[in-house]
Amino acid sequence: MNYVDEIISVLKKSGFADRYLLYSQVENAIMADITKTIAYLQQKKIIRVEGHRKNSRTGLSIPIYSLASEHSSLNTTHRGIDRLDLDELLAGVLSERVVEYGFLARNLLPSRSHMKILDVGTERSALTKALSKCGKNKKWEVFGIDIAKGIHRAFKEEKEEPGHLFMRMDARFMGFRDEVFDKIICISTVEHIGVQSSHYIVGENDVLGDVKALSEIFRILKEGGRVVLTIPYIDRSTRGNHKEHRIYNSYTLSKLISRFRVKRKEFYIYIEGKWKSCKLKNIVNKLQLIGNSEIPSYLHSRVCLCLLLEK
Repeated sequence: MNYVDEIISVLKKSGFADRYLLYSQVENAIMADITKTIAYLQQKKIIRVEGHRKNSRTGLSIPIYSLASEHSSLNTTHRGIDRLDLDELLAGVLSERVVEYGFLARNLLPSRSHMKILDVGTERSALTKALSKCGKNKKWEVFGIDIAKGIHRAFKEEKEEPGHLFMRMDARFMGFRDEVFDKIICISTVEHIGVQSSHYIVGENDVLGDVKALSEIFRILKEGGRVVLTIPYIDRSTRGNHKEHRIYNSYTLSKLISRFRVKRKEFYIYIEGKWKSCKLKNIVNKLQLIGNSEIPSYLHSRVCLCLLLEK
């Protein structure tokens, strides 16, 4: 099967991608066919190799592709930019992070030098450290905050490493001054904030915990600054009542992000054992086809929504 149109569409939207990212974003794709289509597009000089990333597990150099200039509407070149080491971050990961970190990498980079970046819900610091490493040459200041139980030791052990700083802090009441951050990241976190049964809660249940956190994010974000936000979306599985977190729909989402401008929105659905890009209008039909089958315990929902927001 030929995936010419699909690959060109992904590259127009994301700017650059390797074959693994293309495979995850092209619906019903077969890796062998993706590889053949890439070779064909290179031969026709429609796409080109912009750089390489090293697979931390195999040591192999993996090409990163972009559209050739005459086929691209993008004005930005991606030559020589620093990139997140997704192989290291996603080693052994099967959860929503597979698509969330890819979305983050495409929308955070390329970015300018001397930025302040905040990772809300940093947990055990892997992403915060990766961001610090990624932006080392650009002199990024990377901060990570979390309130999860047992996180204090992780912060103490890592605090001496240069380039990033960890703090135990409640996202509903952040102790930063107004308009201090250029970029803020909130990946699979806001749905937990204020939920009594979640390990993120401190004190009583707070039904507006997520709204308060987004209000704080808006306050500390610079004008024109951007937020990468990911959340579990509509779900028709039989997996209990989601007591550990919220599941969002169009109404609750609109309340959550009402003060922001939506710059990009991508939906992913977990089907046939992997995450696939999906349009909103097709999600309900796909969920109906799946029926009431149980989803793996490591997933928040069958549907993940990735958002790029701007103040």
